[in-house]
Amino acid sequence: MHASYRYHHGILGASVGPDWVSVETHLQPGKPVYIYNSASICERINLMKKAFAQLQPQIHFAMKCNAHREVLQIMKSEGLGIDVVSGGEARAALAAGFAPEKIIFSGVAKSKDELTMAVQKGLFQINVESLEELERLGQIARTQQKTIAVGMRMNPNIRVDTHPYITTGFRENKFGISEYQLAEALQKIKSYSPWLRLQGLSSHIGSQIRDISPLVESLEVLLTLSRQLLAQGYDLKTIDMGGGLGIDYYSDDESKELQLLETLGQKVNSILGDTPLKLLMEPGRWLVARSGTLWAQVEYVKFNGYKNFIILNTGMHHLLRPALYKAHHRILPMSLSAPGTQKVYDVVGPICESSDVIGQDRWFAEPQEGDWMAIMDAGAYGMTMCSDYNMHARPQEVLI
Repeated sequence: MHASYRYHHGILGASVGPDWVSVETHLQPGKPVYIYNSASICERINLMKKAFAQLQPQIHFAMKCNAHREVLQIMKSEGLGIDVVSGGEARAALAAGFAPEKIIFSGVAKSKDELTMAVQKGLFQINVESLEELERLGQIARTQQKTIAVGMRMNPNIRVDTHPYITTGFRENKFGISEYQLAEALQKIKSYSPWLRLQGLSSHIGSQIRDISPLVESLEVLLTLSRQLLAQGYDLKTIDMGGGLGIDYYSDDESKELQLLETLGQKVNSILGDTPLKLLMEPGRWLVARSGTLWAQVEYVKFNGYKNFIILNTGMHHLLRPALYKAHHRILPMSLSAPGTQKVYDVVGPICESSDVIGQDRWFAEPQEGDWMAIMDAGAYGMTMCSDYNMHARPQEVLI
């Protein structure tokens, strides 16, 4: 490993802290590693708190995007709660020290065992996704003789300009309860009184959203329905706008992301300014994506007579997003040696799949075997989507 391998703080998305930080102690030849920047995460948390300061929201980090224990400790130390989508995540959150009243349980297919655990632990809110889940939850709560707070996840039938695999609030998606089912859902909750208590309405319409209009529209739908229920005598406490704010994976310029957050905060503060309901939020990617970098080494530089390839010791088994969504991640060569003539390469991994492409048609000076490359903005939906496919070892994770 060359002594000159270092990165500038901007590579990990932090605009605070020292200008240069050595990572040499965390780079081991032949072992890809995720490195997270704690300063970046803390800065983004504080920016989100500031943007919504008027409403003092209850922020629950979406654990599905990054479950590294030290990242969770940052969330806990900053006063955030956790949003989980499985019993495994719920147990991990409890093990990390989050109190049950700081945990929201979301997810479309909660099992009987998972719901039983949630009821027994007394989690803050279960975001119910269907009439069938309400029935199952009611039976469990009645058997356990414990009252559980329900957040009714509504499907507002709103299209989002994002990848079709991560839109979740349209009628064709499997998520949530439609408005025409609301009356039946309310009746079902009444039939299980006092064991089911409607605490509020919830919505989550997708991920990697970079136009706030659908988020605002969804919140307005929730507020209209919530006011109707309040007028009918329902003792609602919360309104849950979910998460979904995106980042610009093509650039290290964060200014548009910060402006997006500020504009959304202004809109939400205006819409909810006179409501008695507590605002719940479940951000994930926006808080941590910029903080993470996946470091990997060049195994081979290959020309097959038609095109050039840089073959890394990481790939779709470590970072699935490019293969699954055709997602873009910036890739930076980390050697400080003198650059040569640049060529176009496909950056690929070791997996026996042609979809194992991290980046297509990227320009680089020809790297050398063993050179390190940094795959940027990998702090969200990186390690949590990692697999054992082809039985390669998983990367390590380090927080600095």
